[in-house]
Amino acid sequence: MKAIKTISILSILMLWAFLPAYGQKEKNTVFKISVGDFIYNSPEGENSTAGKVLKSVTDILLTGNSSKHQPQYADAVRASIVTGLSRIVRFRTVDGDFLPDELAEGEPAFCVDGVIANISTVTKTETTTNSKKEKITNTYYRGLVSVTVNLKNPVTGTIDNSQTFNLSESDASWMGSEEKAMSNTLEWLTNRVASCYNRLFPLHASIIEGGEVKKEKKMKTAYIDLGAADGAYEGQSFNVYTVKTIAGKEARTEIGRLRIEELLGDDISLCKVTKGSEQVKEALDKGQTLVVISR
Repeated sequence: MKAIKTISILSILMLWAFLPAYGQKEKNTVFKISVGDFIYNSPEGENSTAGKVLKSVTDILLTGNSSKHQPQYADAVRASIVTGLSRIVRFRTVDGDFLPDELAEGEPAFCVDGVIANISTVTKTETTTNSKKEKITNTYYRGLVSVTVNLKNPVTGTIDNSQTFNLSESDASWMGSEEKAMSNTLEWLTNRVASCYNRLFPLHASIIEGGEVKKEKKMKTAYIDLGAADGAYEGQSFNVYTVKTIAGKEARTEIGRLRIEELLGDDISLCKVTKGSEQVKEALDKGQTLVVISR
């Protein structure tokens, strides 16, 4: 788990490193996204009949399960990624290439492509005995997917960010057919893509005014300068940070959390303070700058 967290932190730091090229004056910049090809690379040794038989036998001996590659789902994997990218608040996703002259010079945008390393199903068979002492055999399936998604500079073609999504046996559920298993796994993939890039491209806001106070010590509600025009929505959650400058760098300390209760306009929302109500009130009373970033 520590290794996974380290990789995620490094990915975010790498992403922050190139964002200034698009200008960070507007922290909620919307990016145009063009989704290109995803190449399916079948695992080595799986193309021959002998290789398939050998791997199947090995799987059964080691795990009791057998696996089967499903290259016919390559287009469905790509479609799941497109759907996930379409759920990113700060992305405007197009399935296909940008049209000529569609991008203005310097306009924030990415071209997306990638490589699919694995599409397969794992099969297990279970035999049970019913109340009549009759043996019943059932077969179950799980879908597995591994895909790398690249965000590229549309002008230079260089990769600005790369994320690998591995949908393993611990993610998907056992299903009664291969089709249901793959459908379940691809739904997981869509959600994983959306969650990843919404974290990497969060919405930023500020608390502009405190709201209802409970027992003079706790801030129950607050108003933020983010609304419908920014893609904010009711139920969206945010972390609250105090900010100070150290050696010219912005340092943040998390003190609480908010959840949007009501969108009041294009650039204002009413939020419920869900954590750190005393700390938020104290910071506001002291006139501290509070930064709000979507979770």
